[in-house]
Amino acid sequence: MSAPPAPVRILHVLKFYRPDFTGEGVFLERCSAVMQEQAPEVAHDLLVTRTPGETVQPQDAACSTLARIIYLQRRPTGVLRHHLALIGWFLRNLHRYAAVHVRTHADWYFVTYLLTRLAGRRLVISATLDDSIPVLVSRYRPSFRAIARRGFALFHDYIGISPRLQEENLAAVADPARCHLIPCGITIPADAASLRPAMRARLGVAEQDPVLLFVGGLCERKDPLALIEALPAVRAEAPGARLVLVGPELEPDYVAHLHARVAALGLAEAVLFAGRQDDPHPWFAGADILAFASRLEGFGTVVPEAMAHGLPVVVRRLPGVNEDFVVDGETGLAFTDQQGLIAALLALVRDPALRRRIGEAARGLALARFSMDEVAARYLAVYRGQPRPAAAPASAPPAPTGLGAGASVLDRRFHSPVAIPPDSQPLLLTMVDAEEAFDWSRPFDRQNTDVRSMAAQALAHRVFERHGVRPLYLTDYPVAALPDGRAPLRELIASGVAEVGAQLHPWVTPPFDETVSDHNSFAGNLPTRLQLEKARMLTAMIEEAFGTRPRIWRTGRFGVGVRTADILRALGYAADTSVMPFWPAENCPAPADFWRLSAQPYWLDHERTLMEIPVAAALVGRLAGRRDGSLAPLVFNRGATRLGVTGVAARFGLLERIRLSPEGITIEEAKRLARAMHAAGHRVFVLTYHSPSLVPGNTPYVRTARDLDAFLGWLDAFYAFFREELGGRPGSWEEVRWPGRAAGTTLRAAAD
Repeated sequence: MSAPPAPVRILHVLKFYRPDFTGEGVFLERCSAVMQEQAPEVAHDLLVTRTPGETVQPQDAACSTLARIIYLQRRPTGVLRHHLALIGWFLRNLHRYAAVHVRTHADWYFVTYLLTRLAGRRLVISATLDDSIPVLVSRYRPSFRAIARRGFALFHDYIGISPRLQEENLAAVADPARCHLIPCGITIPADAASLRPAMRARLGVAEQDPVLLFVGGLCERKDPLALIEALPAVRAEAPGARLVLVGPELEPDYVAHLHARVAALGLAEAVLFAGRQDDPHPWFAGADILAFASRLEGFGTVVPEAMAHGLPVVVRRLPGVNEDFVVDGETGLAFTDQQGLIAALLALVRDPALRRRIGEAARGLALARFSMDEVAARYLAVYRGQPRPAAAPASAPPAPTGLGAGASVLDRRFHSPVAIPPDSQPLLLTMVDAEEAFDWSRPFDRQNTDVRSMAAQALAHRVFERHGVRPLYLTDYPVAALPDGRAPLRELIASGVAEVGAQLHPWVTPPFDETVSDHNSFAGNLPTRLQLEKARMLTAMIEEAFGTRPRIWRTGRFGVGVRTADILRALGYAADTSVMPFWPAENCPAPADFWRLSAQPYWLDHERTLMEIPVAAALVGRLAGRRDGSLAPLVFNRGATRLGVTGVAARFGLLERIRLSPEGITIEEAKRLARAMHAAGHRVFVLTYHSPSLVPGNTPYVRTARDLDAFLGWLDAFYAFFREELGGRPGSWEEVRWPGRAAGTTLRAAAD
């Protein structure tokens, strides 16, 4: 089996990133999510040169589609040490990348840029505020400007995000074909309008009361003070009007002045300082007008974002930045002084019909000109050295899925442990992969949809009944869609002796847009849009078949991808069970630290809406627990197995990996695993197997009737062991996901 191809890697360079707030950082996060959908073979890393790594907290992880975020320095250092560290990092790591995108000019001595060119890598620089090439050159001493021009000539491509920045770059770059006007793209959720009622209720405003919204960092350049000063005039016309300021406090003294002015004007009840919000969309949805008085912008992404939400915008006129999309009186209202700001706000407050007309026109323009799909495609083309024309409707990429990038099954930056009391009773969850039978030694085939083995599940239920077990059937598409699979499982669910979840086998789940292959049998290898559509169809089919929407998910073959968790959150899942620790999928990329995952349940997002409940698996032996993450990949790989290292380590009790399953694991191995996990503090154990194993000949684990008897005996023996030696009981995944919600069951004594 061939290894998956290594991804093409792009390095993005920013001076500042989370927890520091930068608009370019936010844009990179959103754009990388869409670039990942369009080109999953391209990975994106971020090098942060100035934000100290010691300030970063786990909750600052915000984007699963930035594969690695590297902070150059742990704490602030002097200029010389900083540049030496930057050069050293490039010398050690540049070989990993096909292109380097300098999003903020970070190397004033041009050494790393020269190294990039000497290494034959593509080099790109962006102008995003007041940092076009002529402006950057002007910041060098006059005697060094000729050298600076030569340094900036090292770049292959120059990106300006506004017409002003593009014109300034064109004036300094000899070849105009190397200059690209690529605005900041925008994305909005498909259900944006539905967010309005909840936000209005949160703000405590009536529908007729106008809400003015500002989004951006609270600093003097953005001038939110102008909006506060204008609010009394607006409230004289509409007493219920509110001003909401969404954004981080970038300048504390200035923010203190804003609060003082609010108090002096008697506006404490009318102005809300909402602070930094990673998701601004609900705030756009709840507002009536975007008011943006910024005096300097490279682009001002919040303006077209608000327009895409259908909001009329009132903005300070910034020539070369916003005048081509904020057409005064058509797609927004522009002002140049305080009186103009007040007049524009009053015109919209007085006339709801004008708000609707301008908002509708603004939405149409913003969606047509600033869609993130086209922007992402143009960036990818620049990285490949094949710039796209400014508009390419015939080859336009599909619209973004709208998925977030704020959760991950395997990326430990997003994980936090689930708090389970150490003195709680051990809980055993039984999960059955309810799926079609197929020949495990032959290639995958869409025609393999034999689900008759579901009728044989009654054999296991005799064991389950003796021990009070209520299994979870992780159901794939053929089982839910075909009568031979649906009918037996429906009867079990209706009788209250089973639960249902979802399991994705891509090769038998529509839509069938991919070729059938071993590589594509791992859902995580498929394009994100196709994964999403298959997940939607599987979820809908299970809900249709059994009258209940599944809330727990497993990716077949444990082949999760970068966006699996984002897909599950979008579809309303509450838990995932796609991780088997220490068993990385062989043909599906996994992070280097996969081996550090354990079978303890953990959250997949900072909001704690999606939980991972892994299969019980661990390393057992005298060397277990001692650098498991470093030792395991050395012992459990193909080379070590061929050389006999894996077998020797197990035979002498040094190190073995065991999963909790009657398939290929002896009862003594399973007991050894459970004892070791229990001693290590585990209180949740997931036992799993495949439904076809209950019919001899379907799987390598059960070939004969005698094998089947042994299989059922294994289950019987393990349930008894778990009760009698570990003091545990069977339970439901819901007890882990929502403690106290499910009553659970107690282990009953073996049959009299």
